[in-house]
Amino acid sequence: MNQNERLIAELAATPKHPPTARKTTTSPAKNGRNTKPKERTPTQMDLKRELASSRERERSYEAIISQKDKKETELKQMLDESKQREAYLENELANMWVMVAKLKKSQGDETEPSESSKESQRVD
Repeated sequence: MNQNERLIAELAATPKHPPTARKTTTSPAKNGRNTKPKERTPTQMDLKRELASSRERERSYEAIISQKDKKETELKQMLDESKQREAYLENELANMWVMVAKLKKSQGDETEPSESSKESQRVD
């Protein structure tokens, strides 16, 4: 955003209609050489293009961030659902172990009287 604000300020500072270019002559430097030409200052069109491309980049970054946030939300939801499913399955497994223990206990109780009756029959 800093760059955008700077570009907008530069755009506002540039005159709407640049003055007509005057023909200037460059004087040779003291050593007989011409001085280096000055860097070209950005024109209003250049600034507009740069501002437009900066805005376009910003929009694309916002779109990418939005997609990332949406995906993150979906993944968090999936994680929560998986944790709930895991807790449910652990509870079911614990219930099954309780049932197995009860079955073993009931089978143990049933086999003892049968065995004792068999032994009493053998003795007779």
